[in-house]
Amino acid sequence: MNTSIPAPASRQATAREFLAIVFRRRWVILGLFAATTLTVVALTLQQKAEYMSVGRVLVKRGEQESMLTPTRRVVGQWEEDLGSEVQLVKSHPVLERARELLRAEAGPGRPATPVDGARVDAEVVGKSTVLAIAYVDPDSATARRVCDAVIRAYLEFRQRDLSLTYPRAFFEEEIARVQGELDRWVEARRQFSNSEELVNVVEQQRALIGHLAGLEIRRSEAAADLAEARSLQQQLERLSADPNIDLPTFSQLYSNESALVDLKRRVTEQEAIVAQRRERYRDESPEVANALATLESLRAMLRREVEARIKISGSKVATLEARVAVFDREIAATRAELERMPDRETRIANMDRRISLLRDRLEQIVEKSDQARVVERTSMSNSLYLLAPAGAAVPTRTRDYVRLALAPAFSLVVGIGLAFFLDGLDLTVRTAGHAEEAADLPVLAAVNERRRTATR
Repeated sequence: MNTSIPAPASRQATAREFLAIVFRRRWVILGLFAATTLTVVALTLQQKAEYMSVGRVLVKRGEQESMLTPTRRVVGQWEEDLGSEVQLVKSHPVLERARELLRAEAGPGRPATPVDGARVDAEVVGKSTVLAIAYVDPDSATARRVCDAVIRAYLEFRQRDLSLTYPRAFFEEEIARVQGELDRWVEARRQFSNSEELVNVVEQQRALIGHLAGLEIRRSEAAADLAEARSLQQQLERLSADPNIDLPTFSQLYSNESALVDLKRRVTEQEAIVAQRRERYRDESPEVANALATLESLRAMLRREVEARIKISGSKVATLEARVAVFDREIAATRAELERMPDRETRIANMDRRISLLRDRLEQIVEKSDQARVVERTSMSNSLYLLAPAGAAVPTRTRDYVRLALAPAFSLVVGIGLAFFLDGLDLTVRTAGHAEEAADLPVLAAVNERRRTATR
């Protein structure tokens, strides 16, 4: 019959063996504990406490653009709008405005509180449209002061630069420019009208046409009188130069010709006397000579009267010629004035058109300026509301003594585990259990360890 030795049962580690391992690897455990404790204490002592101040702002979306219009502003996605607002809080213009506010609060000659953009934070509160704006700083007062400045800068920038405001500088500059150009054209038209003596071009042109027609009629009448006077004078000169024709009278030109008629009668009578005396006396006789002398005197007187009348007729012709010349000059001047009228009318029309356009432009700008003022007063520009100003700063990095105590405690656990791990790597046989595991045989007896005592 085959007999076999039964396998030894596995031994359980005793508390004594556990404590022996801990005692044997005590320096590993204590070293890890000391290193962990010193590291945590050093980091905690080096870490400075920081304070955070938080304020809240409500962003209204989809608001009515103006009280005068029922339409509403179309907005985008909720995440896009609020994400843009978060980035706007951290933007350079808002931070610069916050620095300006802090410099103004500090006063001249005093250093302003610095603003670090990396310490500014903003986030959306839940699924709402409320922004939480915070600032972190080692000093609680500084954190609250800077947070308040950032919130105010954000509100001012959002409501001033991104809202509908009246562009005063643009309208004032544009109105001044158009008014100056309008005044310049009005002055140019006034000077041109004064230099050209123009009041109403159309009426003046119509008056010139009527005046020219009247001048031409009067000139025609004067020309007819002149032609008649010239013809009469030529006939008189021709008749007076003909010896076979009796001296004419001027009853057609002069109403009072009694003196000339009396002279002609006396000449005729004297000729009859001369003829009678020649019948009675010789031609050498004193009676005939006296009668002939008297006749020649009468004829000379009559000739002088006729020549005077002819000269008078010539003076009348000269007068009529001068009158016609005056009409000709006036007609030429009037025609020259009429020829210049189209150019004057064109220039005046261009000036009037330019002035009218400038006046319309000025009226439009003034009307748009009034509309802009109305829109500014009636638009819903306040799309942000301050729900909570920058509150008192609260610490964000405090010394948590519970965590400080947990780190060394965990280091003890890790140290004990490391001690058992290192002891497991050691193959030295120190206990009965090690012997049974190494020899694969049961231990029948064990000699207790005795301490050696010193002999005297």
